[in-house]
Amino acid sequence: MAPPIELDATLKELYELSGNHHGEIYLITVFPTAQAQTIPGLAACRKYAFQDGLWPKTGSIQARLFTQVLPQWLAMVAGQMKLVMFDLEQPGTDDVDQQARADTAEVLGQICERQRPTVIYVRNTSDIVLPPEAVLSVVSPLHCLEHLPALVPFDSQYRALSKRDLALSSVPTPPSTVIDTVLDDVDQVQEPRLRKTEVARILGVIEQTAPPFVIKFPQGRGGFGTLIVRSESERAETVTLLRPEIDNMLQQLNHSNRHLHPASLIVQKMVHGSTVALCMFLPKDGAPIISSCTDQLNDNQGHWEGSHIDYSQQSRLRDEVMPVAELIGAHLRRLGYYGPVGAEIMIGPNNEHFVVDLNARLTASHLLGFMKGHFSVDRGLNDAAILVPIVDISLREFKRKFSKELDEGRIVIAGWSHGPEGKLNVTAIVVAAEDMSGLNKLAERVHALKAVSSFASLPTS
Repeated sequence: MAPPIELDATLKELYELSGNHHGEIYLITVFPTAQAQTIPGLAACRKYAFQDGLWPKTGSIQARLFTQVLPQWLAMVAGQMKLVMFDLEQPGTDDVDQQARADTAEVLGQICERQRPTVIYVRNTSDIVLPPEAVLSVVSPLHCLEHLPALVPFDSQYRALSKRDLALSSVPTPPSTVIDTVLDDVDQVQEPRLRKTEVARILGVIEQTAPPFVIKFPQGRGGFGTLIVRSESERAETVTLLRPEIDNMLQQLNHSNRHLHPASLIVQKMVHGSTVALCMFLPKDGAPIISSCTDQLNDNQGHWEGSHIDYSQQSRLRDEVMPVAELIGAHLRRLGYYGPVGAEIMIGPNNEHFVVDLNARLTASHLLGFMKGHFSVDRGLNDAAILVPIVDISLREFKRKFSKELDEGRIVIAGWSHGPEGKLNVTAIVVAAEDMSGLNKLAERVHALKAVSSFASLPTS
């Protein structure tokens, strides 16, 4: 039988170390979508606009990733908090999908009882009722929850997540140009003729920029808000791809969010070097608490596909990135944010350190840092990685196929959501081994189950 997971620390404990004087924390790790509802009870974003138009249009797969698997995965480190999970509906009915609840129970049930969050299921945001003194902690601000008290004001967290704010900050970033919309009257963005002119103006800057460079939307995730342009031909393709996306972004501008600058593009010089993905907790006061430094596993277009950690290198990497972590912390505190943070740092050929991405929230890589005791100390497993395969086998079949590795604590199921008829099941799997050779072999066995090669190649539905 697989051993219970004991984490080195939990998010609740870190908030307490930070001097959290609030009552209970209700954690919401769901990600809403920008332009369409993934599930009936979770409205698309309006005030806190972000750009997900480049994500594959995958219907139920996207819904299960953002409302089930990622919330399970991120909540693995929560500790004894209340975790709000949104119910899925049985296809074609108004009934609650009990399989989704069972999947969440299976995943979180791996954590030892004293560190396990208590799940509260809701169907709509209106179902969320907080007791006196309780507050929300969220990974993504939701306008429909603004009436509830939060650890960090939603406006502050939104700006802390903004790539525009990062580019304009004192944090070291690659040389950047911020292209803000000139349509300052929000009524103008409803006029197709004016939007067409504005899209052409913004694209004109890109057409005059010499490759290689990177284009970023102000709010994106998983690398799908970032485009890499390496050549003239790629620039032409990118301009065609961006035209409707910029038009959609302009239409997100409204009276409630104009002060947050949701309609802009960042054009950034491409820098070369090695990358470190930093996971930390920023307390209200004092130095950042770095929990891990990992390698991001990305595809050729920079889309996130997983993370790897080498536990033997953590002390050295922490010392190396701490000066940058402190600069990040100062930037986020100026915006009024504290809590979990993820950042991607590029280390240039002359040892320059550039922050190329910043996420003021729990990230997918946080879990690896909290599992050093489980993997490295208790089992001698120095290397671990998070994989996100979409598979056509059930959780029961997966457990049977990898029963030995699960019993040895080499594999941990960080997220699972069964698809209709047991097909295209969305998963998050943590694998660990004594060294990279063993890790690669185990990862290959897991990847051999993949029903699709990557999220970018998902079938639409």
